[in-house]
Amino acid sequence: MLRPLCISLKGIGGCFCHPRYITANTDTEEQNFPVAKAFNTHIEELKLDVLLQKVDHLRINESSKLETFELLCDHKEKFSEEIEFLWRLVRAYGDMYDLSTNTQEKKHYANIGKTLGERAVMRAPMNGHCHLWYAVLCGYVSEFEGLQNKINCGHLFKEHLDIAIQLLPEEPFLYYLKGRYCYTVSKLSWIEKKMAATLFGEIPSSTVHEALHNFLKTEELKPGYSMSNYMYVAKCYIDLDESQDAWKFCNLALLLPIITKEDRDAHKEVKRIICSLKR
Repeated sequence: MLRPLCISLKGIGGCFCHPRYITANTDTEEQNFPVAKAFNTHIEELKLDVLLQKVDHLRINESSKLETFELLCDHKEKFSEEIEFLWRLVRAYGDMYDLSTNTQEKKHYANIGKTLGERAVMRAPMNGHCHLWYAVLCGYVSEFEGLQNKINCGHLFKEHLDIAIQLLPEEPFLYYLKGRYCYTVSKLSWIEKKMAATLFGEIPSSTVHEALHNFLKTEELKPGYSMSNYMYVAKCYIDLDESQDAWKFCNLALLLPIITKEDRDAHKEVKRIICSLKR
C-alpha cells in the first residue's frame, strides 16, 4: 500500500526493436531515454472512430495492451488534439506502466501519462474518463515520490476520482479504486494524517465500512468484477470480525480465472487469508 493518502495501483500493430521503450515523443520525455524505431515505417492510418473502436476492442485482451499502445502512438500526431484519443493515450501509458518490470521504465511511463492526463482534464473537465485515468496515473507517479509528494498525489487522486464518479456513476472500476483509497486511509497512522492535514488543512478520514461499501458497489454493478475486489471485500470483513462473510468472498475469488499479475497477487493473498481463517 502507498502511504500515505494514495493507493498502490499495481496490478489499471508494428514491430519494434525494444517494445519497452516505445514512447509518444511528448515534451516530458527524458533526454537519455531511448526511443524505439519501427522496422516497418509504413503505418496504416485509420479514421478516428475506427481507431478508437479498434483500440477498445484490442484492450479487452490483456496480451494486446502493448499493441494498443503502439497503435495510439502511431496516430498521435494526427489525433493528439482529440479528447477521446487523448484519454485513451493516458490509459495506454498506464498499461505500459503495468506491463513494465524495470523501475526506470515504470517511472517514465507514469510521468508522461500523468502529464498527458493533466492536459486532458484541463481540456475536457466534464469528461469522466479524463478524470479517471488522470487519477490512476497520479497514483502510479506517487510510487516514486517522497512523503510530501505522495500526499500531494493522493490528494489529486481523491479529487479526480470523486469527479469521475459524479460523471460516470455506473463505472465499477471507479468504486473499486474508491474502495482501495478508503481502505488505505482507514489504516493511516496519526502522524501520517497529521502530515496530510499540515499540507491541505484537513485530516483525511475514512473507515473500513466505507471501503466495504465501495467494493460491494463494484460487485453490484458488475458481479465477479475481479479477484482483487473479492480479496479486498474479504479483508474488510476480517477487519470487521465477520469471518463467515470473509470465507464467502474468498471462495468466490477462487472461482475466478487467473489472467493478470494482479490476479496472481490477489490469489496468493486470498490463500493467505484462508490460512489465517483456519487458525
